[in-house]
Amino acid sequence: MIRARISRFDPATDSSPHYQVYDVPLEPRMTVMDVLDYIYENLDPSLAYNSHTDCHRRVCTRCNMTVNNEAGLACHTEVTGDITIDPLPRFKVIRDLVVEGL
Repeated sequence: MIRARISRFDPATDSSPHYQVYDVPLEPRMTVMDVLDYIYENLDPSLAYNSHTDCHRRVCTRCNMTVNNEAGLACHTEVTGDITIDPLPRFKVIRDLVVEGL
């Protein structure tokens, strides 16, 4: 199991961003996108992020986010342990990990 600490923010209802922590079973070659998919499908369907269906080929860059303080594509960034996931800085947050302009 790993702990995924996810930045949550809905400008319509939240005054500021906050973190929510989820326990996720770690699988070999698991990506950040796999972690987000697991959370959405099994733990919290309210999580907002750009899913696999948007691209999954490193072309669109819509899944670009900050993982453990480093920018990367969720569809290709492998997970090896606990992670903190934030939206990219300097972009307006639409909701949770979805930002305007990508």
